Amino acid sequence: MRADKNYYHFVYLMIFILLSLSTIKAPGGLRVSQLLIIATFFSLLIGDYADKKNDYKILLFFITGAVVMSLVSLHSIYGKVGEIKFLIKYFLIFPATFYVGAKMIQKIPLSTFAKTLEIVTFVYVLVAYVIYFVPIPHSILSLVVHYREGFGGMHYLDFQGTFFEAGWFALAVFSALSSSVLIRYEFNIWPEKMGWLYSLYIFSFSSLLLSKNKTIWIAIVLITLILVIYKGLVMLLYTNRYQPKNISFDNPTVKLFSKINSFKIISVVILFVLILFIVNESLPQPIVSADMIKEKMEHERGKAFSVVVDLIKDSGWFGGYGFGFVEYYFSTIPMGILGLGEGAGMIFNSYLDIWLSASILGLIFHILIVYLCLSSSYYITMVIPLLFLIFANFNPAIGDEYYYLFMGISYGIIQKYVKQRYEYV
Repeated sequence: MRADKNYYHFVYLMIFILLSLSTIKAPGGLRVSQLLIIATFFSLLIGDYADKKNDYKILLFFITGAVVMSLVSLHSIYGKVGEIKFLIKYFLIFPATFYVGAKMIQKIPLSTFAKTLEIVTFVYVLVAYVIYFVPIPHSILSLVVHYREGFGGMHYLDFQGTFFEAGWFALAVFSALSSSVLIRYEFNIWPEKMGWLYSLYIFSFSSLLLSKNKTIWIAIVLITLILVIYKGLVMLLYTNRYQPKNISFDNPTVKLFSKINSFKIISVVILFVLILFIVNESLPQPIVSADMIKEKMEHERGKAFSVVVDLIKDSGWFGGYGFGFVEYYFSTIPMGILGLGEGAGMIFNSYLDIWLSASILGLIFHILIVYLCLSSSYYITMVIPLLFLIFANFNPAIGDEYYYLFMGISYGIIQKYVKQRYEYV
């Protein structure tokens, strides 16, 4: 049994690390991380079949969604680029990734899982620091780093480590680290010596600042405010002056959210936003500026939003232009949009993108994924789905394995711990 846990600990560690190395591909075009996920998925299926622990319902849900969206896409008469790649992802890679994430919670103890996430965070941040500050030859860097065109040639532009861009680096670091913190807090599995963790938190926080990614800070502020607002609703619905306090606090959700001090949290959020504003304004080249916002609205996200909404409107609000339509369409329109066109298969907003590509049915499918992975019984089963939900509204997140891996982790916690908790209530 011990060997089995060590085996899965190593496998999950390698999955997380290889996911950051998206430039490394195996024969056939699949990334090495995808091959490892698929191999792990089938290994889990075989083992779970023998133990009678397969979760066929969630697999049926994913396959049903894939069938519906593929029928919509294949029925589309519009031009498409790389449609088959999307179909492979929805029929195999995404269900496999979600299943692997869900089973992490069953295969290794929570304390080991928290350590895994902390090791992964350390690797991500250390690699990013080394790549950014150490003069490594281009011949080596080009093997693991995404170079993009800018300033007259191909350059490594951001503090992004081996990820595609700084935004993905920031999401990976924050999702892994926040998950480990919440697991340790909610299940009280802190180590005896905290020096390592405190150093990791400082190290990781500084990397988020260096990434200059704005979405992650927007997500942190919004999640915090959502938790505060939800606490008010919970207390309003489940407590009153006529009901003894001990009866109200038997409800796990009430007990959980009663620990939130709304005044302190809002004060910290205001202070945090104020500090970010002061730092931004003091920089020689502010991260957020009026010119930057104008550029994005007129030539990037704002323009793309307008075009996509018009396309969905023209379809009678059904969408369904097909997977690969985004790359085809934005490669052909005159006066293209920055960041879209050849090589860009999705727009910045994942939910608008899936609506445009796979119709309103595809949008419903992805909303149901969030619903299945969201629970108010634990902070982690609220924070992780909300984090990826918010991030997906600013980035093409639902086209990446990280989205399904962490959604699967949240789903796995719900299946193992939330249901178990309510059995004793």
